[in-house]
Amino acid sequence: MREGKLRILHIDTSILGEYSASRVLSAAVMKNLTAANPDAEVSYLDLAENPLDHLSGAHIAVQQGLPVDQVPHIADDLARSSEALETFMAADVVVIGVAMYNFTVPSQLKAWIDRILMAGKTFRYTETGAEGFMGGKRVILCIARGSVYSNGAPAAPLEFAESYLKGIFGFIGIFDVETVIAEGLAISPEHRETAVGGALEAAGALPA
Repeated sequence: MREGKLRILHIDTSILGEYSASRVLSAAVMKNLTAANPDAEVSYLDLAENPLDHLSGAHIAVQQGLPVDQVPHIADDLARSSEALETFMAADVVVIGVAMYNFTVPSQLKAWIDRILMAGKTFRYTETGAEGFMGGKRVILCIARGSVYSNGAPAAPLEFAESYLKGIFGFIGIFDVETVIAEGLAISPEHRETAVGGALEAAGALPA
């Protein structure tokens, strides 16, 4: 991490608002981080409330050299994409509330990922494979999932959220990825309460 003030990027993705477990977990992590680092600079993205557009052919065409003025209605998309990338690159710590939908991440989070995986910015291709540039960042994933996917559970082969995100961040050089997980939330209200409570304890035990 750089010297000076800690820069934290906090992202939420759940569409459930106040009913979201992943938002509760990410808020708990942020509370601990900011309490320990009161001078931290915090940026917040609510990708459910303010989603990025999904990648389009027009966006890729401009990336590949087509003049912007030849592509209608692309300027705002490019500006938001650039802002998302720059905010991510500037962050020392990234805290993501990850809702798990249909075995993987919300499409809104995938749209954000498509804006930060940028060849020449966060990684490059070489003759021996990809090289990530983002090493040194810390990522904390606050994951909420309706069923049980850990510890050899029957549904474990269908877990494509935590594993996907760890793969993505590893690809760009980030291997300091921690997880706070509440799972089995759809089994029963009692199970949900216990699972969230345990995850909040885990969140409180993370190094600040």
